[in-house]
This record gives sequence, C-alpha cells and structure tokens, in this order.
Amino acid sequence: MAGSASPKERDVDLTGPLDSTGHLLRRAVQYYAALWANTVTVGLTSPQFAVLALLHSADGLDQRTIAEGAALDKSTCGDLVDRLGRRGLVEAGTDPGNRRRKIVRITEAGRQRLADAAAQQHDVHRAALAELSETERAELNRLLLKMLRLQA
Repeated sequence: MAGSASPKERDVDLTGPLDSTGHLLRRAVQYYAALWANTVTVGLTSPQFAVLALLHSADGLDQRTIAEGAALDKSTCGDLVDRLGRRGLVEAGTDPGNRRRKIVRITEAGRQRLADAAAQQHDVHRAALAELSETERAELNRLLLKMLRLQA
C-alpha cells in the first residue's frame, strides 16, 4: 500500500512538547533570556557578564581559558573580548612568556559595569527561579551540572 506507514513507524511514541526535555530546556532558556533583556539595563549580555565575572576573579586570563570558563567557542570569545575592549571594559596584551598568547584583564570601568550588573543579574536569577524552593533550586543546578557532565 503506497503511503502507509510500516508497523515500526506506527509504534513510535511521540511525546507532546510539555513532555519533551529538549523543548522545555529551550523554553527555559528563552524565558531566562527575556528576563535578562528586560532586567539588565547596563548594556551587558549574559555571556559578556560571564566573561567579566571570570576576569574579575583572576589577574588576567588567556582567551582559551576564558572561552572554556564561559562555555564559548573560540571565535565567539574572540569577538566578545574585542567588543568589550572597544568599550573599555577589558584590555588585552601579549603574554610575556608566550608572545602568541593574548592575556585579557578587566579594567576599572569593567569592574564598575560588572558591579552595576550584578544586582540586576541577581534579580533575573530570583525571578527565573521564583517558583522553586531553595532545595529545588539546588537540585536543578545539580541535575543540570550532571547532564552537562560537569559533576559526577
């Protein structure tokens, strides 16, 4: 019979969107991004915030370490560092020990922008997780880290 599904195809159990982990993760990311866009008014994207936060806690990092710490690919990290540099939030120089390596440091203006964004980032986090108890928040983070294989 032309066009009829094989028995194997008919037995496929398709779940609805609200039963699909991938769909729910995508919706959660969209929700968080919308909260960020509406709350963080100091001109930093979430990845820019992550990079500045990494640099704030270090005395300079190379771009590879920044990319790994902020979960960015090499090209995106380079572009992001360049944009932050043009805005005076970071400065990059050559590593004296390896002239092929660029070391990036946060500037005082970057520290101030990060501080300004920190309270707003906290508001985003609080709003995004408002329906969860502290225990549920910790469990969500634990499960996400496990899913990403960042925790055993």
